[in-house]
Amino acid sequence: MDLTLIIVACIILVLGSMLQSAAGFAFGMFAIPLLILIGYEPFEAIAMISLCGGIQTVVGVYSLRKHIEWGEVFGLVLISVITVPVGVWALDYLSARLGDDGVKQVFGVLILAGLSVQIWWKIEHRAYVHRAWGLIAGGLAGFIGGVSGMGGPPVVMWVHAHDWSNQRSRATLWAYFSGLVPLQVFFLYRQFGQGVIDALVVGAMLAPAMILGIIPGLWIGHRIPKARLRQMSFGIIFAISLAAIFEPIVRGMFL
Repeated sequence: MDLTLIIVACIILVLGSMLQSAAGFAFGMFAIPLLILIGYEPFEAIAMISLCGGIQTVVGVYSLRKHIEWGEVFGLVLISVITVPVGVWALDYLSARLGDDGVKQVFGVLILAGLSVQIWWKIEHRAYVHRAWGLIAGGLAGFIGGVSGMGGPPVVMWVHAHDWSNQRSRATLWAYFSGLVPLQVFFLYRQFGQGVIDALVVGAMLAPAMILGIIPGLWIGHRIPKARLRQMSFGIIFAISLAAIFEPIVRGMFL
């Protein structure tokens, strides 16, 4: 990992933190594919963003701890214990079979799928959501998190299906993601070895860069309507997903 790569990664984390602070989501969907595009291995990008994102969520959990129903969070994390290692194994399998360019394209397709679900699937809030949906959401989130580090959409949709307060919704999401990070890191290390530790060290070094993006992100968030911010965020992530899908194709045409 040379110095230029680390500097560019630092810039990506600052911009991702700005986007997260302004719009309230999309840190992983923004940063992970960009880190892969600039040359990091997929497991390295996932490890780095898991650590940096985990720091953010732990702080959020502490600030909203009174709004957390720990039994619900424990159930989501428990089912993810089963599916995260399957996702990590799938990442290793795809990397071996498809190569770096193929994995980039898979990540791009996953991002497009996540965006499509969030845009087109209208969720109705209700007082009771059957427990089976929680198991499905936790299982899918664990698998997608293992294979791509971007397992948020299934759990986000499950949380938003409840008629919970904003504080409880955010606290539940942050608590789940805080529990998911150690699972991701553990199973990534078991599958990929020392490279994961090296990526975590770089992530720890760059974690303070997220702070640089928080203040301008909050400033932007207070001045642009929420709906407009959501559209802008989706547009940015959509462009990144297209770059991940078509960059290997375009490069292959001219090389």
